Amino acid sequence: MNLYEYAQATEESGIRYYRELANCTKKDGVKGVFNMLAGEEKKLLAKIQLIQQRFPRMDSLNCRQLRKNTIVFDQLRKNSNHCRMETDLEAYRLAREAEEKIVSQYENAAKAEKNPQTKEMLLWLAALERRELREIETLYDFVNAPSESLEWGEFSNLDEFHNFGRYEDLRQGELKLPTDTKERR
Repeated sequence: MNLYEYAQATEESGIRYYRELANCTKKDGVKGVFNMLAGEEKKLLAKIQLIQQRFPRMDSLNCRQLRKNTIVFDQLRKNSNHCRMETDLEAYRLAREAEEKIVSQYENAAKAEKNPQTKEMLLWLAALERRELREIETLYDFVNAPSESLEWGEFSNLDEFHNFGRYEDLRQGELKLPTDTKERR
C-alpha cells in the first residue's frame, strides 16, 4: 500500500474513532479526553500532510507490510465497544494501547522493508507516533498520580510509608511494630 495513503488513513480513522467515542459516552470527563485525542490525531494528520508537501517522494513509496485492513483504529472499532468507559484513566489507557500498536506496526514494517527510502519514512512515522505516545503516557501518569502517590497533609511521618501509603512494609513484616505499650517521652 502507498505509505502516504496509509499514514493519512490511519490518522483519519483515529479522528473518526475518537469522535465516535466522544459522542457515545455519557461522562463529560471521558468525552473531553476523546475530543482532545481526536484533536491530537488531527494535528498528526496535518504534520503528515506537511511532510508530504515538503517531500513529494512520499507519494511514490509503497510498503507491502501495511495494508488497509491493518489500520489499528479500524480494528478497534470492529473488535470492541468502548462506549462504556467510566473514567478518563480508561480513555487514556485505550489511547496508549492504540498508539503502542501503531508505533510497533511502523517499526516492524521498517525492519522488513528493503527500500531505504521507504524504511527511512517508516522510521520517521514511527518517531512521530512515538512522540504522541509519550504525550499520552504523560497524561496517563498525571491522571493516575493520585492512586500512585501519597498527597495527604495529615501524615507527618512519611518514613513509615515507603510505598506511597499502601502499608507494604507492615504487610511484609519489614517494619517492626513496637511491642512496648508504654508511651514514649
